[in-house]
Amino acid sequence: MKLGDTFSSFEAFESCFAVYKDTNFVDYFIKDCKTLASINVKYPNGRMSTAPKELKYYYIKFYCGGTYKKKKISLDQRVTSTMRQGCEASIYLKATENGKLLEITKINENHNHEMSRTLYSHLPNQRKTTPETKAIVLKLMDLKANKKKIQNKTMKQSGKVITLKDLSNTRTTAGNHYSKDDLAEVVNKLKEQFNCIVEISTDETNNLNGIFIQDKVMAQSFSSFPEVVFADSTYKLLDLRLPVYVLMTEDGNGQSEIAAIGLLVNEEEITLRWFFETFKKNNPASIKTRTYVTDKDMKERNVIKSVFPNAALIICLFHTLRTFNREITCEKQNITPKQIDDIKQIFQNLTCCKTQLEYDSVYHHLQAMAPESIMEYYNKNWHDIRNEWVMGMTFNTVNFMNKTNKRFESFNSKLKSVITNFSTLDDFVEKLFIVLDCVRLERDKNAIKLVQKRPTQKNSIPELQLFYSLLTPYAFNSLKTQFECAAENYVLEKTTENNCSCLFYNSMRLPCCHIFSLRKKQSLSLYDNSLCDERWTRNFYYQNQRVFKNVEVINTDNDNTTMTTLYERKKIPTTHEKFRKASIIGAKIADLVSKSSNVHYHRKIEQLEFVFNTWLKGQELSLHILGANDEVMDVVEEECCKNNDVVDAVDDQCDLYLDNFNGIMEGTYDEVMDVVE
Repeated sequence: MKLGDTFSSFEAFESCFAVYKDTNFVDYFIKDCKTLASINVKYPNGRMSTAPKELKYYYIKFYCGGTYKKKKISLDQRVTSTMRQGCEASIYLKATENGKLLEITKINENHNHEMSRTLYSHLPNQRKTTPETKAIVLKLMDLKANKKKIQNKTMKQSGKVITLKDLSNTRTTAGNHYSKDDLAEVVNKLKEQFNCIVEISTDETNNLNGIFIQDKVMAQSFSSFPEVVFADSTYKLLDLRLPVYVLMTEDGNGQSEIAAIGLLVNEEEITLRWFFETFKKNNPASIKTRTYVTDKDMKERNVIKSVFPNAALIICLFHTLRTFNREITCEKQNITPKQIDDIKQIFQNLTCCKTQLEYDSVYHHLQAMAPESIMEYYNKNWHDIRNEWVMGMTFNTVNFMNKTNKRFESFNSKLKSVITNFSTLDDFVEKLFIVLDCVRLERDKNAIKLVQKRPTQKNSIPELQLFYSLLTPYAFNSLKTQFECAAENYVLEKTTENNCSCLFYNSMRLPCCHIFSLRKKQSLSLYDNSLCDERWTRNFYYQNQRVFKNVEVINTDNDNTTMTTLYERKKIPTTHEKFRKASIIGAKIADLVSKSSNVHYHRKIEQLEFVFNTWLKGQELSLHILGANDEVMDVVEEECCKNNDVVDAVDDQCDLYLDNFNGIMEGTYDEVMDVVE
């Protein structure tokens, strides 16, 4: 490109201009322009009225983009920067007088900055990718692919410099462009695509308060196993800043199942009440719920008590200790660090008390050493609700030995590994059911194992084998521990052949060690299927687990269990193991050869060298043990005799030398030196 060049269209100029920029490693931006359309509006009968539309511009000015330079800013402004540093290089393109062509009327190619292929390739305009490439990048990022690998792949395919920030910007701009928060569309998708029950709560001015979501699988899971419900929430998943409230249950094999999900604008009492009342209305089995496990949120606990008056409340042990540690500090209570540590240890002991008597003893100890401010706080917030957080008292509420809400940790980690922070409502719903499908598939896999797999060895105790056939593996493992401890435990005062007052029985509804011990003393059968709650049985699990809904599962007879002898599988040794074993054998051979006579020593060394050279050539050989009648053995003996004669001669010569040496040593010093010389 040079001064005076003309172009029949702006498209022709752009093609030539692109080659110019790539050749000279410079980039330009449009500083000023006026289109033909605007000039014709101003002068409808002017000379440009007949100009072809392909020219597009009446005039256009391009200035060099320059290079990176920081702006001078004042102290109260944020630090910014610009790519333009005042380079005077420019190109002025204008329509000719007759309006038929575009002509370069001015051009300045004097740049005040460095120009190179490397600097040019890092300019923003050169790093732009095509829509097709952007689509591939978005797809890979949605699948959580490694950004560095995406960068490498994109750079190889496009031949352009792609930075990690470019990839992040691609994801952000695409999210903003395609964001959907249309509530009506999302609700319609939940109902039609995911077969969900969806209910919406709004305030008086029609503002959203909450969304209740429950699909058929959630409803069926809760209907089958409603005894214990875990409630917790997670945050920062939605760009609307809605907390995601989750209700979870425990099935007959100890697996977690989602019962319902709520997207709540806030966690105020009125919003929580609507959510739990909606859950109760859509789930008649909620009247069977015995226990709710929550954190120490007063509003949440008050709502659950009012909506489910027959259900007991348990405060998660982790949340109990965390709340106490937050409130009992040196700053808040004005006490020393030593006192803080002692009080926290006592409180931890309180949480582990198994009986009311044990609790009273530790409580009196706390009263004796804690300051008045601590006791006032404790009595106001903890003492009156001790049956909700003291372990021994919570186990009496049939909580299936659950002390914490740790089940949520696994589910929350899966949610956050798939759903990015502050996702749109539509994106959240899509990815939520991706996580649910994944979790449910894992649960189904574990359920199918109950049918497809059996232990290779039969239990040596007949009663345990019967219990194994009756119960799910999770329940059986809990019962087995109690069965094995029966001989070491005494019988409680209130223990009967079918019931017990211990924590395990009240919590799990499975026979405890005390019941087994009593039945042994009374010579009663240790196996009785009526001792176990129906929810833990295999039959009940097969009837209610979704994967078995259309499959008939027939329990096999106990006598069909066979004993299997396990044989150790031959392991392929590693190079190190081979070397170690060969070294041990080689050391034994070396020790054996060193102890043989001279004749046999030389023969064995020759044999070992022959074996080594044969193996070195990659050949195999067979060994033959010589017998007394073998001809080869006769040859060996003859050689041995010859060698023995040689050895005897050598021994005689040595004796002669020794005699001469002794005679020399008896002489004078001069005689000895003459002999030595």
